[in-house]
Amino acid sequence: MARYGFTRLKKYSCAYEVQKQAGTYFLLAGLLVLPSLLSFSNKKIPLMYVRNENLATIKEGYAGNAVHKGVFMNYENVPLPTFWRVMKWQMQTNPQKLEKKQDTWFPEVIKNNSMFADKRDKIVWLGHASFLITSGGTTFLTDPVFNDIPFVKRRVGIPFDRDSIQGIDYILLSHGHFDHCDKQSLQTLAKTHKQLHILTGLRMQDLLRSFAPNADVQEAGWYQQYSIPNSDIRIYYMPAFHWYKRGVNDNNTRLWGSFVIKTPNRTLFFMGDSGYNTHFKEIAEFFPDIDICFMGVGAYKPSYIMKSSHTSPEEAVHAFHDLRGKTFVPMHYGTYDLADEPAGEPVRILDSLQRHDRIHGKLKWLKIGETWHL
Repeated sequence: MARYGFTRLKKYSCAYEVQKQAGTYFLLAGLLVLPSLLSFSNKKIPLMYVRNENLATIKEGYAGNAVHKGVFMNYENVPLPTFWRVMKWQMQTNPQKLEKKQDTWFPEVIKNNSMFADKRDKIVWLGHASFLITSGGTTFLTDPVFNDIPFVKRRVGIPFDRDSIQGIDYILLSHGHFDHCDKQSLQTLAKTHKQLHILTGLRMQDLLRSFAPNADVQEAGWYQQYSIPNSDIRIYYMPAFHWYKRGVNDNNTRLWGSFVIKTPNRTLFFMGDSGYNTHFKEIAEFFPDIDICFMGVGAYKPSYIMKSSHTSPEEAVHAFHDLRGKTFVPMHYGTYDLADEPAGEPVRILDSLQRHDRIHGKLKWLKIGETWHL
């Protein structure tokens, strides 16, 4: 294992989450369970369907998410990478190794402690997939991760002091991977709030309450609308082409997904983590007037490993067109080094697509900590 170096091991550990929280590096033990990450096969298998029966389901006739022996099935019967493909990645040399080493791009960070007290309609990127969103005086925080994650250091700092955090009404948590669901960050938020209100996917409650015991956790299946009392804001949990793994033997035992936030003034789509698939077009059928799309554009190489987890910049633009969105906000790049592409490559690709009029809508770059008032 030492032959391949810590850098490649850290990329693998974050992208495929096989690390133990105790910090051991026995990655092969995790590799041996990867075949069980496969989703549907062509064989008939007995399924049950689960959803939150206390929430409304917006897709007519939808019985719930398919589950087989406690494991959620992935979108559209597409299998995830096999053990041998993962080993191929580990043993091959990154063809962009030198380019990556020479890439000096970092996302710019603006210190902004006033963001939390500012109740005007706004969006602030906090890095990776974390956004502070305020609409009509209600403030949402998506996938809060403020720290290093197992095996991977944060490349840039956070744009605020932790003691400035206040006034978060709802946390939108797309899934349980370490770079989207961070124990320390949630505990920081629990210290600054009397009670956390977390909207997330099915079977996430026990994990989240182990981090923040007093958290109010509302779980939803795909196509379900959360209960938001005394508010004209509606929030929906929608599909994503992804998977779940946090420990050694918990493959796909908790659900993953995306969010649609519908306010009186605008509709927003938060992608979470997803590879490209047909669900983007389907989401647009339910929500035909999406104003702002938060789209993942990093951690996409090598494609034969990553395409079932994340979108490349080109795929993200394709998904944006499927969604018929008006404004494209890039995310999931620059903050952590999770894959083989150079850090600045997503920026260069998207800028080139924009110059050649291949993005049918507005491309909105945000600096980390920059306030975009809506």
